[in-house]
Amino acid sequence: MNRSKLLGGVALAACVALAASACSSSKTNSSSSNSPTAAVTTVPSGNTSAATGFNAAVTGIVRPTNAEGGTMTLVDRSDFDSIDPGNTYDAFSWSIIGDWARPMMTYAQQPGTAGNKVVPDLAQGPGVVSNNGLTWTYKIKPGVKYQDGSVVTSADVKYAIERSNWGQDTLVNGPAYFPQFVQDTTKYQGPYKDKNPNDGVSGITTPDAQTIVFNLTTPFSDFDYLMALPGSAPVPRQKDTGADYFKTLLSTGQYKVDNYQVGTELDLSPNPNFDPSTDPDKLHVLRASKIVIKLKQDKSTIDDTLFDGSANADLTGVGVQPATQSKILADPKLKADSDSAYANSTEYFAINTMQKPFDNVNCRQAIEWIIDKATMQTESGGPIGGGDIASTIDPPTIPGWKAGDQYITAGNKGDATQAKAALKQCQTAEPDAFNADGTMKDSFEIMTRDNSTKEATMVQTAQSNLKSIGITTTIDTKPFAQYNSQFAGNQQYAVAHKVAISFMKWGADFPSGYGFMYSLLASSAIHPSGGYNLDWYKDAAIDAGFTKALNENDPTARGADYAAIDHQALADALVVPIVWDKDLVYRPESTTNVIFSQGYGMYLFSAMGVK
Repeated sequence: MNRSKLLGGVALAACVALAASACSSSKTNSSSSNSPTAAVTTVPSGNTSAATGFNAAVTGIVRPTNAEGGTMTLVDRSDFDSIDPGNTYDAFSWSIIGDWARPMMTYAQQPGTAGNKVVPDLAQGPGVVSNNGLTWTYKIKPGVKYQDGSVVTSADVKYAIERSNWGQDTLVNGPAYFPQFVQDTTKYQGPYKDKNPNDGVSGITTPDAQTIVFNLTTPFSDFDYLMALPGSAPVPRQKDTGADYFKTLLSTGQYKVDNYQVGTELDLSPNPNFDPSTDPDKLHVLRASKIVIKLKQDKSTIDDTLFDGSANADLTGVGVQPATQSKILADPKLKADSDSAYANSTEYFAINTMQKPFDNVNCRQAIEWIIDKATMQTESGGPIGGGDIASTIDPPTIPGWKAGDQYITAGNKGDATQAKAALKQCQTAEPDAFNADGTMKDSFEIMTRDNSTKEATMVQTAQSNLKSIGITTTIDTKPFAQYNSQFAGNQQYAVAHKVAISFMKWGADFPSGYGFMYSLLASSAIHPSGGYNLDWYKDAAIDAGFTKALNENDPTARGADYAAIDHQALADALVVPIVWDKDLVYRPESTTNVIFSQGYGMYLFSAMGVK
């Protein structure tokens, strides 16, 4: 998901353990099942199982309740890109959009690793796989209604996916995974170019009002994750107004939109046509009588609103300001009402393999060895407000993750001896790139974005590290909004300006090895401009690893496949992981049912309530 407004990273890319039985099943879902799946936590009213203390919402549920409270006020440093489920790519939007929309699948309302798993929402169950992994079939729950009382059908789901994925000439914000995998012999142009309601994607069919079938071009074992994207929430074709649908959208969640003043405020109230019997897992519970979201709030004062009680949570989701962090950590009571958890993103350097002599693996390994990650961790905000020192591209929240140990140094301060030894091997292979004293002849660029003082400081440390082993660099700071389209992700620019290293901060659209690494490492993710594979390396072993993983039905084996890809990228020295991001977030005592979702890397705002 796009965390560009939040943490300064962009994510683009992809059956999880909870849904593993569906991955190899050939059974058919029940045609009229609204039975509980026992897949999510259904908490009782009251606080009988409440977790307390620092990091309590990471490992438990803080003030769990199914009781309806009063008005919940949320604050946000920015605005929604859109409240339309088919036209949004902001992390905080995905974490709250369940209040007014029901995608086919969603993340379990559980803390810890269980929160990474997708469970049925509008769907009766996970996808049923057949045809050697090329066909996925879903049944929707019967009796689900929009706020106007009309009944949701599978045709509405089909249309929603088509508009969000094939209608990006009009809906410009959301992700578009389905066209990569779904058959489309008709080359559908999307509903805004092709006005014929009888046209559509040939690989998506609706045999009846409750069934939707996807026929794929290649096996894709992570398909349930795609069905957890907000764009799978139903939209009736006759009500769609394109980019303006957010003004009149029909809710299927427990709340409806009463008022949205762009850039100012979003107000929600209970949806009168929401039927709790269609929500047996209690994913959509009224825990507030009204929700008010105040937008574009001054980031310097948002933390104060949490402390003085005028706000119940910071919807931005990226943690408190540095000054507030110090205040919280110095006060045991404030710290007990806080959490520091993985944000599902990694800060790293990508090494440009097009740039000689960094086409040589030994030169790239020299960079791996010399980087002082301990100093950079401090510069990023320390272990609580910055993150853990990283040894892999995937953060530990990704299923199947396995720790890396290829470039471990004493105190994580870098190892000049190892770095110089690797550089010496590179010099032997590419002597024309080096001076007689072992330093590199050319000067190279380290590229970074202009949106973060912390990033700038970390890049300066990298520059100093490299100089200590004879690699001279200049720092090239570019606008965040054009970073990938025109600069770091633009092949022509990278070559012309001798870019050796590019800083990146990356968060996954969904927590799988594909969702996190495909766009960063796969050969097919290399584009002349606008891509996110900034090492520009076509690695046959990595490509084969993705193919193997996406054909793998067993989630444990699939996770191991992804871990092998991660470790292969490190062996090839394509990236230097620096820190796995963590945010220090504060939860006022007024909030209830507080869960830190590993699926979203922030509080699960659609489950949150107020006293």
